[in-house]
Amino acid sequence: MRTSNPLTDEAVLRFLQDMHRQQRRMPSISEIATHFKHRSPTSIQRIFTRLREQGLLEKHGHQYGLAASATKRQGLSILGSIAAGQPIEAIEHSEPDEQIDLGEAYDPDRHFGLRVKGESMIEALIGDGDIAIIRRQETCRDGEIVAAIIDGEATLKRFFRRKDHVLLKPENSRFKPIKVKEVEIRGVLVGVLRRYS
Repeated sequence: MRTSNPLTDEAVLRFLQDMHRQQRRMPSISEIATHFKHRSPTSIQRIFTRLREQGLLEKHGHQYGLAASATKRQGLSILGSIAAGQPIEAIEHSEPDEQIDLGEAYDPDRHFGLRVKGESMIEALIGDGDIAIIRRQETCRDGEIVAAIIDGEATLKRFFRRKDHVLLKPENSRFKPIKVKEVEIRGVLVGVLRRYS
């Protein structure tokens, strides 16, 4: 069974980067253990050793610090695909399969990208193969385009709350709206990237 906070090299590095960005300091081993609900300081020490071998951590005496290469802003993470048609397997917030450097346009801590599959949003100028840029949030306003989870499957649609249900509306006259009682919002669309071959 997957835990919500797995102790991996990448997850620990992200936590160290977050603390550096937000508080300008390195967390202690006990803070890392508490954050990941992990009791073994030895496991964290081993991760520190591997990160140091990769040139991401530096050791000064008994103190660790992030190397310059680890403090640079990361690119926008592409976390998989989302349906612009019939819902597909839910978005997994796991390791990104690609990162795109968009400079300062989007905060990689608050935004992620999803590859669009299907044509249900073409009248909103969102086509098959585009990358939808999503701002992480669990709520939205009527009329916003959202990354939504329905019965464990993900779709990109325009959101409308009705008295006794939610309407997820496509932007293609050939597609019918999806009417559901419950929906989980993973984020709101804030941009679209398109590549031309």
